[in-house]
Amino acid sequence: MIRSSVHRYSFEDGAVQRVQKVCLESWDGLRFLRPEPSPDAFAKLCSLYGEYIIKKYAKIFGKVVLFRIPPGTKIPFPVEDPEYGRIVDACTAVSAAFRKEIRCERGKLIFRNAAVRAFYEELKQKGCLYLAEGERSSVSILPVGEELGFLSRSCPDAQLKVNASFFVMDILDVATAYDRIGVPIGLCVRDGEILNPPLFDREALLVDGAGKVSVRKFSLSEISVEIGGVRYRDGENAVFCTRPKRKRTPKGGFDWIVVGNRVVAFRSGGDTLIPSGGFAVHLDRSPDSTADRKVRYSGMEEIRFGIQVGNSVAVDGVRTAGFVSPFYNFLQFWKPSYPPSFYPLNYKKSRAPRIVLGADSADMPVLLWFEGAGKFGYEAGKDSSGVSLSEAADICADLGIRNGVHLDGGGSAQILIGNSRELLISDRDPSDLSEQERAVSMGLFVP
Repeated sequence: MIRSSVHRYSFEDGAVQRVQKVCLESWDGLRFLRPEPSPDAFAKLCSLYGEYIIKKYAKIFGKVVLFRIPPGTKIPFPVEDPEYGRIVDACTAVSAAFRKEIRCERGKLIFRNAAVRAFYEELKQKGCLYLAEGERSSVSILPVGEELGFLSRSCPDAQLKVNASFFVMDILDVATAYDRIGVPIGLCVRDGEILNPPLFDREALLVDGAGKVSVRKFSLSEISVEIGGVRYRDGENAVFCTRPKRKRTPKGGFDWIVVGNRVVAFRSGGDTLIPSGGFAVHLDRSPDSTADRKVRYSGMEEIRFGIQVGNSVAVDGVRTAGFVSPFYNFLQFWKPSYPPSFYPLNYKKSRAPRIVLGADSADMPVLLWFEGAGKFGYEAGKDSSGVSLSEAADICADLGIRNGVHLDGGGSAQILIGNSRELLISDRDPSDLSEQERAVSMGLFVP
């Protein structure tokens, strides 16, 4: 049974906030949802970049090339690259070629390779490439994966759906050709099966076999990574290399480059770039690189449910007072980037739409949706303002959350019960203020 209620809060500055609280009877029904890939998710993303992000920050961006590779597309570029190694992923191959062969001079794109220019034009004609234009004389290449889809169009008969994990989204998140927009980030575990690996030593909400809920930091080094039938452990027969600890792998040896559950490239010699939204498995010597390259994870068989996204709101009944999980500060440009680059860093002041997944005193699951201010048409004192992380922690305590973590928020934040929303998503069409659902790469649902 799903119980939903809406609560209203007022702040000292006159702002108001609506919060939807959804209570579930068990963790057993809560499952991970990969939205069905949507043909117009790419178009929505391009509109978001072109109309809002690049236009708003035109002085710090130059040309921004967003592209997707339709399934079955023949790639006319070599799959061997001196910098990126042997590439076994189409999106990575095109990204590496575009990064090497496209430049911006005097505000115009310059192609140093005829094949690259022809393929660029081919993608453009198919509606699979979009150029956003800032004011700087630079070019950024942003590949977009096929992971993005809309929650409202996926599993329409589900009792409940909610967006879940962070995913690669910002320009600074795409630090290498291995990276692509849409890749989900952070640990996902269901009935002992690791569906997505842990990254960045962030806090995770974990439910054990007895139903006990806890929140703690969780690292990639705590699990095993199997590639080609060989199981690797960090510090034993391999070194797991992630950002922000390092930007490149150690020199010498061999590197598997992993994004999500796939090897996207492998390279001999070391000193390999590490993806922002993935990791590298560094070995002393070359393995059989022709073997099955599917990536499998193990080491959490006792965990019934687990998710790793944002900062905690409460741990064992104690309100979280500041940042515990590490996040990249994009103002520190000299440090290796890693997602999410634009996570708000002012814990007490930065208000936004938010989603929290937690457990009450009986360890039963509770979801909270903090409605955000619309990007257009917001009326102070009437519409929800969104909350800071500190304000969210206060409200979570008031609503009985004993252990909880933030899921993805912002324009992605929404809860659907019977495929309908009780609150309003913050992305709006400026012409009529209608809601504009944002595509996501990972959600949670109750069938």
